[in-house]
Amino acid sequence: MFCDLMSREISIEACELTKTYYLYDSPADRLKETFHPFHKVYHRSFDAIKGVSFTIHKGESFGIIGRNGSGKSTLLQMICGILQPTRGNVAVHGRVAALLELGAGFNPEFSGRENVYLNGAILGFSRKEMDELYDDIVSFADIGDFVEQPVKTYSSGMYVRLAFAVQACVEPEILVVDEALSVGDVFFQQKCLGRMRELRENGTTLIFVSHDMGIVRELCESSIYLQKGRMMYCGPSYKAVQRYYNEDHRPDVPPDNGNTEEQPLLPVTGCEIWRQDPAEKPVNADSEILSVTMEDKDGFPSMKASIGETITFKIYYRVNKSVALHASVSLRNRFDNLISCNGTYLNDLEPQTLAEGSVGAVVFQLTCDIEAGSYTIHFSLSSPSHLPNRGTTVDETPWLGPLSVEWDYENDKAPFLGMFALPVSCAFGEGTKE
Repeated sequence: MFCDLMSREISIEACELTKTYYLYDSPADRLKETFHPFHKVYHRSFDAIKGVSFTIHKGESFGIIGRNGSGKSTLLQMICGILQPTRGNVAVHGRVAALLELGAGFNPEFSGRENVYLNGAILGFSRKEMDELYDDIVSFADIGDFVEQPVKTYSSGMYVRLAFAVQACVEPEILVVDEALSVGDVFFQQKCLGRMRELRENGTTLIFVSHDMGIVRELCESSIYLQKGRMMYCGPSYKAVQRYYNEDHRPDVPPDNGNTEEQPLLPVTGCEIWRQDPAEKPVNADSEILSVTMEDKDGFPSMKASIGETITFKIYYRVNKSVALHASVSLRNRFDNLISCNGTYLNDLEPQTLAEGSVGAVVFQLTCDIEAGSYTIHFSLSSPSHLPNRGTTVDETPWLGPLSVEWDYENDKAPFLGMFALPVSCAFGEGTKE
């Protein structure tokens, strides 16, 4: 893979990109700084992006990942020429089509048809060229007669359908997509991802930003992981995704250029979704959770599963004082409702007692008999009590995730409907004659 990338032409090359904003406590401070005779400083500097360097080759699919506020959109806007870097430079070789935000580049008073031609002109296409592409764009967007209506009357889904259709059907040399597809329905998302794969196979360079790590890992060859404006990793996507899960709970992580192998705290076989932050290490705890890993039903690192699939979590912990311990795993849904809390105590296991200084592990196998959606996960260690359903928490993780449980309700028979599956047996009785 590395040799193949080196042989390609370069599409985008960024060198020490930095974007600094000046923050003022009030508009008056801005004026005072502008006209102060001795150039007194009233602002404080904020680096949205700091010292980011990378190279994207022609035809490469490249992901940019990080939590909200990590600088992803700022970086894309510099790549697209919307923002100018404070320091550093970025060289772009090829025509860029960008889908950065909902409705960007649309005139709300124009109809969908008029905006198709307007966007085409912005991208450098002639009227004749857009005439040839128009039917394909309208067919892909699939918004029916609304294409003749002002886009200010469109729903968010219709906006993104038309916007993506324009960008994807003109076959740009570089396509930039920033999370815009999240407002579309699942069928349109599948359609868009299929189209992006086609473009990639035809030589289009793809830059993709998403919080869906499964799509990033599948769609992108390489990725960078940003944290608070700094590039923490650049390299193969599966490693970038693992860094995202491993380290985004930690405030200060040394940058990694992808040339060194990671040194895990413990030998792990799954996707390490959390590791203890030394700055938040519990004080005088009898035991402490070191890390948490996850595997899907096939034994691969993942944070996605279908309804009914069994996923495996493993927590590693260190014993500082030899005491009996139980462990539990809890799930909350997107409404912050506790869906499940289960573990060694409720499964009638004897609490585990290890010698001081030992490292232990607890394996949870969880069958996802819950409705499709996003969930957060929590793990804890506790010492048992003589009272039922009681215990004293020894250590716990923050709420981790998201765990994405999926199902195609439109096309596949659901194993159940509702929030979760209850054991139900049923049978038709014999009828009676009147």
